[in-house]
Amino acid sequence: MLSSDARSSLNSKSDNETFILNLDSISKIEKQLQDNPYDMISLVFLLYDVPDTALQRLMVYQRVTSDVSGTNINLLQEWYCHASSRPDWQHELLEALMICQLNSIVKSLGFHIPTMRVFYQSNDPFSSKYINPVKKVLYHACENINSTNLLKLKKSLLSYDINVMEYTTCELIFLELLSNKFITINNIGQKIKTNQNCICNVENLVKILDNLNGLKKVAMNLRYFQSKFNDEEVDSFASVNGSSSPSLPVPPLDGTKLKQDDKNYGAEDFSELFDIINNMPEPLENNFKSDTMSTKQNRYEIKNPEQLGVCIVINQENFYPSKNSIEDHQIVPLEERKGSSVDKRTLERTMTSLKFQVHSCSDLDHDEMIEFIKKKINKHVTSNDSIFMLCILSHGVRDHVYAADSVKIKVESIQNLLDSDEMSHLRGIPKVFIIQACQVEDTPHPTFAADNVQTNYYLGKLDFLIYWATAPEYEAFRHEQTGSLFIQALCKLLRQRAKHDHLHEIFTQVNNNVTNLCTKLQRAQVPLFKSTLRKNLYLQVPE
Repeated sequence: MLSSDARSSLNSKSDNETFILNLDSISKIEKQLQDNPYDMISLVFLLYDVPDTALQRLMVYQRVTSDVSGTNINLLQEWYCHASSRPDWQHELLEALMICQLNSIVKSLGFHIPTMRVFYQSNDPFSSKYINPVKKVLYHACENINSTNLLKLKKSLLSYDINVMEYTTCELIFLELLSNKFITINNIGQKIKTNQNCICNVENLVKILDNLNGLKKVAMNLRYFQSKFNDEEVDSFASVNGSSSPSLPVPPLDGTKLKQDDKNYGAEDFSELFDIINNMPEPLENNFKSDTMSTKQNRYEIKNPEQLGVCIVINQENFYPSKNSIEDHQIVPLEERKGSSVDKRTLERTMTSLKFQVHSCSDLDHDEMIEFIKKKINKHVTSNDSIFMLCILSHGVRDHVYAADSVKIKVESIQNLLDSDEMSHLRGIPKVFIIQACQVEDTPHPTFAADNVQTNYYLGKLDFLIYWATAPEYEAFRHEQTGSLFIQALCKLLRQRAKHDHLHEIFTQVNNNVTNLCTKLQRAQVPLFKSTLRKNLYLQVPE
């Protein structure tokens, strides 16, 4: 029996009276939780023994509560009907309430909170008396997953063919994973005292959490508990609680922020450089000679000055781990590329002003990215177009860019796609790639290649101009409020010089501007362009 440690505060009870929970107590708890659906979901997650049953009941509960607030479908009473025959059911309920920190409810039942906290060890995520310990660890994992990472987790699970996009809480997702054995706990109904023959396997989940920003400690805790629960040899607990955990080196990706140890320049100085770009005067005419005196045979034809061609802008700003990236051993979670949307908008405005038909999209996985390029080219590129342009804003390593699902795509494979028979209507049209991404070295792993079929007679890779924000082994810098140095400097000069200079000249001047600015910052960024163009390429009929 449970004895209340707060009888003195309950006038209706004598000092010798034993406090007993019953169906009325359950009804009282449900009434108190009518306006707190998330707490009810957490309790059901901890208390129900069968994940499928819990999931089905909570899906109904989720739909009902979204339509009518304060709705109660007696989830705890249903649990009580099945659990009341167990001698420890009262302990199970009270421990679940303490784990969820529903102290006001526990106190209203007549119990002393400090005593209950010590008895049930509710502050220790690895200790459990009556609640399944794996459920407790998973619950604490839920408490550490914010809305941003919850969405990334949902997207990650899609790559495993698990669709949980409709679920609003992490507990519902974990119940789904338990139901379909993505997480496995044999004999899940057994408690810690009878966990013989119980096997816990959360490795699939851990691999995903390990690749979400800010959740490495959560992943470490789950992996530690998995080993502990399965009686495997584990490192000391000190390696989990954070005090002696070795820090993991994080290689630069695309310079999202200035390094904190830079003593000469800070974020304010970086912003000043954007003021320099924005206030850069238009170069004097005698310093920039166009090829207007050259014959039309020396430059690509602009067929229609009012419709230059199609420009595709792909902005990869938010990333999540996927089955492919995990299996390819992606080392570090890819951070959000704050400020990239500024670059996207700048490119859209600039290319529209230059008479491009602009099609843009954000946060595409590797399949969606290739499909988006194919679809827009096949639907919108015509024989009247003079130029095709593709702009990709993402994290990157040497010769590769990342899709939103953290899968590397080799830029050459996109080039091969545009050279394939499927894209034969692009032949003879100059194709320009603008790539804002790092080119730091990376350990070679399998990369995604676009499907393409090469012809036996067409000389491929002609009429390409590929412009990287930085050369191999270098980073590309981006400010979180004002965008990247490369894209902002490029768009500024395109607007200024498109009527006068061909792209080779404009890109050369961009190289000069960016490297000068980065020299002031003491940062190494050197834009690089590679060309198989056969003529000079103008974006407007030269004046």
